[in-house]
Amino acid sequence: MKKWQKILIGVIFSVIILIIIGGFIFYRMLTATLPDYSGRVASEQIKNDIKIYRDSTAIPYIIADNDDDAAFALGYVHAQDRLFSMDLAVRAGEGRLSEIFGRETVPFDKMFRTIGIKHTAEKILKRLDPVTLNLLKAYSRGVNLYIENAGGKYPVEFAVLNYTPEKWTPLGSLIIGRMMAWELNLSWWTDITNTMLVQKLGADKVKEILPQYPENAPYIIPSNISYMRKVSAGIMETDKAFRKFMGLTGTHIGSNSWVVNDKMSASGKPIIAND
Repeated sequence: MKKWQKILIGVIFSVIILIIIGGFIFYRMLTATLPDYSGRVASEQIKNDIKIYRDSTAIPYIIADNDDDAAFALGYVHAQDRLFSMDLAVRAGEGRLSEIFGRETVPFDKMFRTIGIKHTAEKILKRLDPVTLNLLKAYSRGVNLYIENAGGKYPVEFAVLNYTPEKWTPLGSLIIGRMMAWELNLSWWTDITNTMLVQKLGADKVKEILPQYPENAPYIIPSNISYMRKVSAGIMETDKAFRKFMGLTGTHIGSNSWVVNDKMSASGKPIIAND
């Protein structure tokens, strides 16, 4: 066997060994952070026993005697399955993505701080009724119990980005609600686009090229719009980049349905609802 053949075989063999070892280490990293769906967890923060079981596709079912315990359990299972996504969404809403991603996400942080996602959530928090606030506190206790019990074995994304999840609060839940509202609200794109068209072409011309607008509906167009500062499409481009960065592009957005059985409805008949 020629010398170059021996070297080639040695290199190939070494690469195979490295791939096997690297694959094993990566597999161990992934599996070591997976949540444990079995066993029993004790806590003094709940009123009664809670039962949580999962079906063949790991979808959790929660059985609790009261709303606070149900919210607590929901927080716990959410943290089991979605802790990194939850933490990331709150950081985005607070304008703190750049703490973990660096310069790439600075435009996103500027955008959401300007929009005031966190500020709006703080105002909502101050006006919450006691029942809702208690539920959010119970949910937060559930999330934090999982974080404490994880003992540092968080989802692998935390290890890759070299940071740890922060303690959950009711404000975090409200910020996620505002982020969902931002994701689902696309009408502002239309507002900006129409304003740009009016400023460039004039109100009369835009009325001609948008014939689908109701004939008798009012036009909310300031008389001095032509003299106003030109509207920039910068925020639209930043939002597009943010959605791409977070994987929120495409037709993934769905809706929600839920059912109340006949024993729980005032009419004595089952109810199906959709948002």
